[in-house]
This record gives sequence, structure tokens and C-alpha cells, in this order.
Amino acid sequence: MQKGYFGKFGGRYVPEAAMNQLFSLECEVDLTESDRCFWDAYDHYMETWAGGKTPFYLAENLSEQLGRKLYLKRGDTNDAAFFGPAVGQLLLWKRIGYRKVVAETGCGLWGAAVARAAALMDMECVLYVAAGEEDRQQAMIESMKLFGARVVTAAGDSVAEAIAYWADHSRDTCMIMTGDWGPYPYTEAVSSLQRLIGEEMKSQMEETEGKLPGLIAAGARPEYVLGGLFAPFFEESVRLYGAEPEVRSQDGIRTAGIAGGMKTLAFQDGKGRISFARTCQDPMPVLGPELADHVESGKICLESISARDVEAARALAARTEGICLSWYDACSLALAVRKAKELGDQDYLTVFLNKGEERQ
Repeated sequence: MQKGYFGKFGGRYVPEAAMNQLFSLECEVDLTESDRCFWDAYDHYMETWAGGKTPFYLAENLSEQLGRKLYLKRGDTNDAAFFGPAVGQLLLWKRIGYRKVVAETGCGLWGAAVARAAALMDMECVLYVAAGEEDRQQAMIESMKLFGARVVTAAGDSVAEAIAYWADHSRDTCMIMTGDWGPYPYTEAVSSLQRLIGEEMKSQMEETEGKLPGLIAAGARPEYVLGGLFAPFFEESVRLYGAEPEVRSQDGIRTAGIAGGMKTLAFQDGKGRISFARTCQDPMPVLGPELADHVESGKICLESISARDVEAARALAARTEGICLSWYDACSLALAVRKAKELGDQDYLTVFLNKGEERQ
């Protein structure tokens, strides 16, 4: 595999002014791979600040309805899937010597996670929110400001404007990417952090059931970093699914293109333009390069879920387990329910949850 690429996806397509930063980050990523001091610091923050390991919960009432065991990996209890990439990236950049950070807010929770992590690391923070998203993200924006972040409303594409700001201020400012996407080496760096959650989940499965499940489902959002989360299972006999809201006719199909500083799969219009301005109830316009490669190779199956099935899954989780799911987590549960009958009699299911609806 060509360095910096996952199959034919990846690379770094950024302004020349940002290239030196990427080379510095690449060197730091290589150095920290076996640097116990870095991982001790990361583990310390994740354990004592972010909340530590999350439960692997047997959903007994749901299991009874499905006729087989269904476990929920309760990543929604501490948002580690958001804090992990934010804390890890900031630790890397701080080691290099940067003290300022820029990012885009995503659907809100990501921006809040970056703002909190930047406050923890004593770093200045600038966050770009997409035009038209200010009202929907108002509560989160107030949270970001509380943690000291400066929130800027983009005139157009928040991702493009955040990258442009980064290129203009690359001398003293670093860029934090939402999850498993962005120019190389962001995807590899964040994927290695998210893999730790996958390894934790795998260990809990083996301790609880003595074997791995027949199927794992998780939301196909950048913050979930499916390439890293599922990495410990690629050589196992486990069906791996990414779930997303229903793809509509106006979305078209994802085709190869350049977006967010990388080559990947993205919804594009007839002129090759990509819009990042989506809500948390829309399919992601852009896949990370690692996920795009795994989807093309068949390691991860990506399936869309209708709004009706998502609402049914949210109601099912609320009424049987007392858990309020986010839209993407409900997509994952709906997919698991759909696939349950396809598994063997002794197989169990696992759904990875990432965020609670009350915090969106």
C-alpha cells in the first residue's frame, strides 16, 4: 500500500503553506507509535478526564424480543469516541510546539469536544460553524464559548474555511480533524486512537461471552472512525456494518473526488461540488479514505436506514431499555434488528453507541 493511501483513497491535497505542518505531524505520529510516555498521557486523560471504559451492556428486554442476545457497547455514556480523537490530536500538536488550534464544529458535539480538550491543554481554539447551523447548534455553541473557544460562522463551507484559516495561520496554528478523514496522516493518527476502543470492546466480548459476536453495527459518521473501531475484527469471522440515514435521490451516489484535503468517496453535484452542510439526520456527504477503502473491498458493509425504521428503533430502545438513542445510533440498532434473523442460532449481536440524544 502506498504510504498515505488506503487503496486508491487518501493523500494530502492542501495549500502548500500547510505541507510542512503535515510533514511534522507525520514524523510525530511515527515517533509516538512506540512512545510509552505519549500513550501513558493519553490513557491518563481518557481514564481520569473523559471517563474511562464504557459498559458492555446486555439489553435483556431487546434480546427477548429478538430471540437472541444483543449487547450495547455504551460509548454514549462518556463520548470517548469524540474526546479520544480530540485529546490525541492535541497531545500530538502540543508536543510539536503548537498552542493554537482550529477546527469545524461538525454537528456540534465535535466542536464542544475540541473546545473542552483545548481548554484542558491550555490552547487557543477557533471553531468554524456552517452557515445556517447557528440556531440548531446554539446550545452547543454556547458550550464551546464557555470553554474559551472563538466560534466563527462560515460564509460558505465550514470545512473549507477552517482549512483556509489553517493555511493562513499555519505558523502557529494546527488543524484538528473531525474523525477518520482529512489529509494524510490525520486518518492514520485518529484511527490508531479509535482502535483502542475497538480493542476494549473486543476484550469485553470475550470476557462476557467467551467468543465474538456474529455481527457488529455502528454509525457511519466520521467521529465513529469505523476503520479504527472495527480494525481488531478484520481478521475475525464477524460481519461488520456501518449504518447511516437513508440516502435520498437528490444525494445521488458517492463517487471519487477531492474533499477535505483527501481523495475519497463523496456525494457531488454535476459540477463536482460537495456540500458539507448536513444535519445529524442526513447521510454523511463524505467518507473518510480508510472507510471508503474498506467499503469498496467489502470488509465493512455500509447500509442506509429509512427514517421510519430509525424512529421505530429509537422508540424500541426507549421503551424496552430506557435508553434515548441519537439518530445515527438508532440507525445502527435498526440495522442490527434487520440482520438478526440472518445469523446462526448461537450468534449474538453488538451495537456500538456513541452519543446520547439529550446532548445533541
